[in-house]
Amino acid sequence: MFRLVITFVFALMVLPFSTAIAEIKTYKNKFGEVIDYGTGYEMPEYPEKKPNKATLQTYLEKYINEADVFLGFKVPPSKKPYEFNFSLRKEPLVDKQLKTTALLSYLLFENGKVVVDELTPKNMFGEQVKNETPLPSRSLGKSFSSYLLGHAICSGFIESLDSRLTDWDMVKGTLYEGQALIDLVNMRAGDQEYAHLNSVFTPGGERVGVRWKPLVEHYARLAGTKPGKRFYNYNDLAVNTVTNYIRFKTGYQFKSFTARFLQEKIGIGDSFYLLAVDRYSVAPDGVKGVGAAIPSFSASRYDFLRIARAMLEDWQKDTCEGKYLKEIFKRQMPKDRPDANFQRGLKEHKYPNKSFNNYGGFFHTRLWNVAADRHIIAMDGFGGQMIWIDFDNGRIVVTNAIYNNYNWQKIVRDVIRKGKISSNNWN
Repeated sequence: MFRLVITFVFALMVLPFSTAIAEIKTYKNKFGEVIDYGTGYEMPEYPEKKPNKATLQTYLEKYINEADVFLGFKVPPSKKPYEFNFSLRKEPLVDKQLKTTALLSYLLFENGKVVVDELTPKNMFGEQVKNETPLPSRSLGKSFSSYLLGHAICSGFIESLDSRLTDWDMVKGTLYEGQALIDLVNMRAGDQEYAHLNSVFTPGGERVGVRWKPLVEHYARLAGTKPGKRFYNYNDLAVNTVTNYIRFKTGYQFKSFTARFLQEKIGIGDSFYLLAVDRYSVAPDGVKGVGAAIPSFSASRYDFLRIARAMLEDWQKDTCEGKYLKEIFKRQMPKDRPDANFQRGLKEHKYPNKSFNNYGGFFHTRLWNVAADRHIIAMDGFGGQMIWIDFDNGRIVVTNAIYNNYNWQKIVRDVIRKGKISSNNWN
């Protein structure tokens, strides 16, 4: 059964790219002639036919409007937002990437200050993106959910990472009942037969998109399932489970709990939008709900950095949340998914998340080609959304993009690996 699922998933991943050129059509809108990839809301992550500017503007408009289309709930700015200190310098390669690629924003934070702060120019996407524009997190939200879990543990709502899902009736009778949180946040819940990436596979062979249904419906389809062998299996169902478990453990006070976290601990400076599954919003506080909360969010570019800065400060000051981050780093596990194509990708290091050999607590860890004792974590999201943190050197890189056609190897990876943007070959 497992081999059949893996084959099916691999076919799903490959088929759209092998048939993309034959299916591609174009249409015109206010931006110009747009490529219709036929892939729905999001453009392909690696399109065979490269997008023109009008296509990028069209998808960017969709992404900015996500905050309204998939809104779970909105958190207003903090009354006392965290104020950054600046000591700015110019980096020619960053400037070039913003002028020639789909990169929208680049922020580099070092030694307590923002040292590089660049936004897409007006003649690229600057008419659409300002400092306060809500930009999508994609899978960066997984790491945000982990940080929120740490805060829930530190606030006394959850005992520890070893707490088990034995008290939550929503998962009763499914493979997640009795699971330890550490196995879910490490993506090692033995759920590979039923979940992978953004899909859920039922015992009857049905495939359902995670974002299409709330958890109560997914769990109903998974009634009677049991976990299998534990190895790395990256998927959205596990993180949505953890997110809604936090909601349950806070006494269904998820909105107020998250708002306090964002306003008081992070110090957000702009409106922050937590998303939900399609056609749902997150149930009001005090109402059980159907498991519609997801970790994805839309936020301003500076609020992305505010989240990372708070993590860095927690680590450096060894706060309760800092101890949580250190624990998940200590308990990281290898990306040992038994898939030849996946393992080949890890060895080639061509993609951001595959530059990391391990995974822990919804973070990518163990950066390739750096000393094993360095404390580096990464958050990686579809289309080039990245936050990489070097805890040892107090360095953070944050990027936002429409899709990843920029030189992330030099302006993100090399900055974390070497402390600077290199001009030579990044290998």
